[in-house]
Amino acid sequence: MTSAFVEDIRRLAGDSKPLRFGRSLRICLGNYGAQALLGYRLGRWLLRANKKPHLWPLLPLGWPLYFLVSRYVHLAFDIRLHLSADIGPGLYIGHFGNIVLRHCRLGRHCSISQSNHLEPAAEGQPGPTIGERVWIGAHARIVGPFQIGNRSTVSAAAVVQRDIPENALCTGNPARVIMRDYDNSKLINV
Repeated sequence: MTSAFVEDIRRLAGDSKPLRFGRSLRICLGNYGAQALLGYRLGRWLLRANKKPHLWPLLPLGWPLYFLVSRYVHLAFDIRLHLSADIGPGLYIGHFGNIVLRHCRLGRHCSISQSNHLEPAAEGQPGPTIGERVWIGAHARIVGPFQIGNRSTVSAAAVVQRDIPENALCTGNPARVIMRDYDNSKLINV
């Protein structure tokens, strides 16, 4: 939990200044994405701690804290990062509202916006797999077992219904690749 959350905070800081405790705390308290990721990272750590008997004394305090943080983030910001999602370090949540990540996998340093749904098409089916450094615009839907390649961009309001290759820009409903060898580095370096 610690190293992934530190990378999340570093990404939110957006610069190379050292991360001291006070600065990290200000970022966490002032950023809804950091609060959502704090709850998610804590929950994932607790799931792993269930398998380690030496950590069991922390569970009675950890699970209520997780439920408080995740419930607050859900009610206040409508961000739902389910523990079934496998989220790589350095996720940037650019906006709040109607965000659902469930039974999916996101690589390192991805960026998502408001009203994103990344989940399986139906219960028991596989969800999407998102590569590293992928930017997903507002109101985009990736529902189903689709793969988005590294450094790709899913435009706002796109509905992905097929795999997207690396370094591609896709848009539309259904989403289609409109540009290959697209450089999303200016979008992703938030």
